[in-house]
Amino acid sequence: MLVRPITRVCRRYASDHAYQKTLLLPQTKFSNRSNLQKTVNELIPQSCDEVYKLQLHEFFSKVKTLGETEKLKFVEENLFVLQDGPPYANGDLHLGHALNKILKDIINRFQLSQGKYVYYKPGWDCHGLPIELKALKQFSEDQLANVSPTKVRSLASSHARKAIKSQKKQFQRFAIMTDWNHPYITMEPEYEINQLRVFLKMVSRCLIKRQNKPVYWGTETKTALAEGELEYRDDHTSLAIYVKFPLAIGSRLDFLKNQGLPDAPIHCLIWTTTPWTLFSNRAICFNQNFEYLLMQCEDGYMMVESGLKEKLPFSENCKVVARFPGSDLKNLQYTNPLLSDAIERPLIHGEHVTNSAGTGLVHTAPGHGFDDYIVGLQNGLEISSPVDHLGRYELEELPQHLHELLTDPDTRLPRKVLEPATTKAILNRLQDLNMAYHFHKYTHSYPYDWRSKKPVIIRATPQWFADLHDVKGDAIDSLKNVKFYPDRGNARLNSFIKNRNEWCISRQRSWGVPIPAFYRKDNPNIALMTEETVEHVIEVIRRKGINSWFTLDDTDMEEWLPENFKEEAHSYYRGRDTMDVWFDSGTAWNELNDFYLKDLGLKQTPKFLADVYLEGSDQHRGWFQSSVLTKVAFSGTPQSPFKTLITHGFTLDENGLKMSKSVGNVISPESVIQGDKKLGLPALGVDGLRYLVAQSNFTTDIVAGPLVMDHVAEALKKFRLLFRFLLGNLQKGTFQKLPVSELRPIDKYTLAKLQELTETAQNLYRENSFSKVLIAVQYHMSNELSAFYFDITKDSLYSDAIYSLKRQQSQTTLFYIFLSYCAIMAPILPTLVQEAWNYLPIQWLGEKDYHRLSVVRTWPHYNIEQAIKNTFAKNELRLLQEFHRQFKELAAEITKPEQTLTIIRTSNPSLPFSADELADILKTASVEISTEDVFEESGNEVELDGGAKITMLVEPSTLKKCSRCWKYNAPVDDALCARCDETINSNV
Repeated sequence: MLVRPITRVCRRYASDHAYQKTLLLPQTKFSNRSNLQKTVNELIPQSCDEVYKLQLHEFFSKVKTLGETEKLKFVEENLFVLQDGPPYANGDLHLGHALNKILKDIINRFQLSQGKYVYYKPGWDCHGLPIELKALKQFSEDQLANVSPTKVRSLASSHARKAIKSQKKQFQRFAIMTDWNHPYITMEPEYEINQLRVFLKMVSRCLIKRQNKPVYWGTETKTALAEGELEYRDDHTSLAIYVKFPLAIGSRLDFLKNQGLPDAPIHCLIWTTTPWTLFSNRAICFNQNFEYLLMQCEDGYMMVESGLKEKLPFSENCKVVARFPGSDLKNLQYTNPLLSDAIERPLIHGEHVTNSAGTGLVHTAPGHGFDDYIVGLQNGLEISSPVDHLGRYELEELPQHLHELLTDPDTRLPRKVLEPATTKAILNRLQDLNMAYHFHKYTHSYPYDWRSKKPVIIRATPQWFADLHDVKGDAIDSLKNVKFYPDRGNARLNSFIKNRNEWCISRQRSWGVPIPAFYRKDNPNIALMTEETVEHVIEVIRRKGINSWFTLDDTDMEEWLPENFKEEAHSYYRGRDTMDVWFDSGTAWNELNDFYLKDLGLKQTPKFLADVYLEGSDQHRGWFQSSVLTKVAFSGTPQSPFKTLITHGFTLDENGLKMSKSVGNVISPESVIQGDKKLGLPALGVDGLRYLVAQSNFTTDIVAGPLVMDHVAEALKKFRLLFRFLLGNLQKGTFQKLPVSELRPIDKYTLAKLQELTETAQNLYRENSFSKVLIAVQYHMSNELSAFYFDITKDSLYSDAIYSLKRQQSQTTLFYIFLSYCAIMAPILPTLVQEAWNYLPIQWLGEKDYHRLSVVRTWPHYNIEQAIKNTFAKNELRLLQEFHRQFKELAAEITKPEQTLTIIRTSNPSLPFSADELADILKTASVEISTEDVFEESGNEVELDGGAKITMLVEPSTLKKCSRCWKYNAPVDDALCARCDETINSNV
C-alpha cells in the first residue's frame, strides 16, 4: 500500500456544525446508567414475575386441552423443572445465596428462551436447631427447664416466618424468575404430612429401626448429629497417651510359656487421643494378619505391632525379645486397673486395626466408637456409654471409687469429658496406677458441630436409624443415568452413599417433624412403632395439627393409637424425638410429585421429577444425598429424583480467603447492588450482581472484591452503551426490515458473524459455561461491532437520507443485532434487556407481534450462510476485513481517512464490493476501482481466494471538505458533497 502525505486538518466539534440538525444522530431515552428504584419497581416485575406467570399460564392452558397419553408426552418434551434446594430460614442472605439463586435463574431463563416452559418453585428449610436456639435465647438458664415444647415450637415458627419474609424480599432483588407468593415451606402442614408418608413407607419396608449405638453428639446443642452436620478441623489438639493394660495372670503365663520366656509382667500398649473413654473400655483389638513384638522396656514387657516400633517416641529404650504372629493373641485376656473390677477382658481380632499409627493394639469402647460398636456386637461386649447429653459423666453408671475423680471440685458437678481439667485428672490417675507410659500433644483432624462450632463426642444412645444397607445399592444405580456438572461430582456423591450403612434420623429437639413412636411408661426402652400406628398418627396430625403431638398432656393417648391399642393406650406416651432436618429437606421431591399428579392431573410422573438439582458442592454429603436416599427408599426403585446434578463452589475474597464474619471479609449481596464506600465497592446494581456471578467459573470457588467489581462495572457500561447505540439508531427511519437477500455483503457478513456468536452462546449455555458466554460476547462486541461494523455504518446512519436503501440496510442489520443480543444476554442481564426492550420502537415488530415483556422464546437465526457464498467467498471478506485494519493503522499515521482518496487496482474484474461499499469499509472519502495492472512499486498486495490480487493507493483527495458530512467530496470550500446536497434539497 502506498500512502502519500497530506496536510492534517483539525476537525471542529459537533456543536459548531452548521448542518447538525439535518444529521440523523442517535436519539434514545434509554439511559447510560441503571436506576435501582426503576429496576426494583418496574423492570424486575416485568422481566421476572410477569414473564414467569405468563409462560406458566400458557403451559397449563395447553396441558388442559390434551388427553392423558398426550399430556405426559407434552410435559416430558416441553417442561423444564429445576428443583430449589431450600435455603435455611434464618438470618440475612449472603453472597453464596445470590450465587446459588442466580445460577439457577440463568439456567431457567435460557431454557425458556429455547422454547421450554419453566417450573421453578422456591422453597425454605425451616426446622432444626439454629432456629430453635434463636427461640430459646429469650429465656434464662433457670427458665429453660420450664419452657414447654409447644412454646418452643410457637416461637421457632414465628422466627422462621419472619426470616422467610425478610429473605424473600432480598431474593426478589436478584431478579429471579419465579412466583414468590407460592413457595414450598418445610413447616407447612401439607409438606409435613408428605414427609411423614415417606417415613411411613420406609417403616413398611422395614428400613426404620431403633438401636442403642454410638452417634455423633453435640454437647452444646444436646442432640445427635448426622455426618452432614459435621465440620472437620485439622487444627484440633488432643492429649495422646500411651496406656498399659496388663495381661491377665493366666494369659501371661500361657503366653510366656509359648514364647519360652521367664515369668514377668506383660502389658498391651495402646495409644488413645480420647482418654475420657477409658472407663468404657471393654476389649483390646489386634489384627491377626500383622506381626507383633514383645519389647523389654524400662517399665517391663510391652506388646506392639512390629512395623510401628520405630515410630514410638520411646522405642530406643526398648529391646525386642520376641516376635510372633497376631494370631497368637487370640484367647488372651487383660485387666483394666482403672476400673478396679478385676474383670478379665478379651483381646479380639479386628479388621479395622491398621499399622499406620498407634501401636497396632486398639483400645475398644463399644459405646464410644463406630468400629468398636461393630466389634462389640460381634463379640457380645457391653455397650457402655456413661456420658449424658451435656457431655458430663453419668456417675451412677460408674464404679463408686471413680466418683470423686470425675467430679469437678469447684462446681461439685460431674466433669465434662472434653474439659482439659478432666483429661489432666485422668492422666494423673493413670500415672498413679502405673498405666500411663508416655503422653504428648497431638494435632489432628476432628469433627466439630457445624452449628455450635464446638468439638463433638461419640456417645451411645437409643436413636432411630434408617437402614441403608439395601437402599444404597439402588441409590448408586440411580446415579448411573444422571449427568454431573462438573464430572467430579459423580465420584464424590457415589462415595458418600457407598460408605453409608445407617442414617441416624432422630434428634432430641422440639422444633421439627416428630418421629411417630410411642414408649412404655414402665419401660421406656420398649418402643411401639408399626405401619398401622404411623398411619394412624398421620391422620390424627392431619386433623389436629402437628403441634398437638408435642403437648405434655398424655390423657388423650387413646386418640393417638389405633383401635386395637385402645385398651393399653394409657401405658404409653408419645416420643419427643424429631427428624433430622436433612430428612425434611431431602423429601422436597414430594413437591414435584404433587405438581405432576395434583396440579397437572397426570396419572404418573415423568421418569425424572426434576431436570436439574443445583447447589453448593457441600451438598453431596447433605441435600443431594438425602434426596436420593429418601426417593429410592420410598419408591423401592433405582430412580434418582434429578436428571442433572450441578454444583458450585463458595465465595472467597480477593485474597482467596473464605468469606467469614469472624474474619470481617463478608460481602453482602446488597453491598454489591448499592455499593459500599467502606469496602471500596462500586454500586453494580441488580444486573451487576448477576454479571459478577456469571463471569466466574462457578465450578470452583468464586472470588469477589473491589478489583473484580470494578471490572464488572466497566463491562456493564459497555453493554449499556451498545444498547444505547442500537436503540439510538433505530428511532428514525422507515422501520422496514429488509430481507437478508437485499442486504449489502458487509451486512450479510456481520449477520454471519452474529449467527456464529448465537450458536456459540447457545452451546456454552447448554454446557453451563456462562463465563465463556460473556467472553464470546465481549469479543464480538469489541471486534466485530464497535471496531468494525458500527465504525463502518455511522456515516450512512447519520448522513444518508432517512429513506435511502443503504441506511435501511444498516438499520435492518442493527435491529437483528439488537434481537440477538437481547436473546443472548437475557438469561444473565434480564433487567438490562427488559429496559432496552421497553425503548425499542414498536414499529420494528408491529403491534400484532410486539409484547412489552422481553420474552424471547426462540433465538434469532439468520439463514445467510448460502447467501454469502453466492455473493462472495467468505474468506475474501475476511481478508478484506484484515486489509481494512491495515489501512486504518497506516493511514492514521498521516491523516484522517475521510480526507483521502483510495484507488484500488485489482486483477479480479468482479470484486464482491462496490466502490461505495469499500469507501464505507475504509472510511475514506471515495474509492476508485481499476482493473489495470497493479502498481509496480507496491509490495503490499492482498491475495484473495482464486489468486486474485489487489493493491491500494492512498492519496489526498483533490476535493474539498463537505460542510455536512466532513468527507472530502465537495467541489469547493463551504459546499456540500453530492450525497448531502441531494439529502438536504429533498427536504427529507
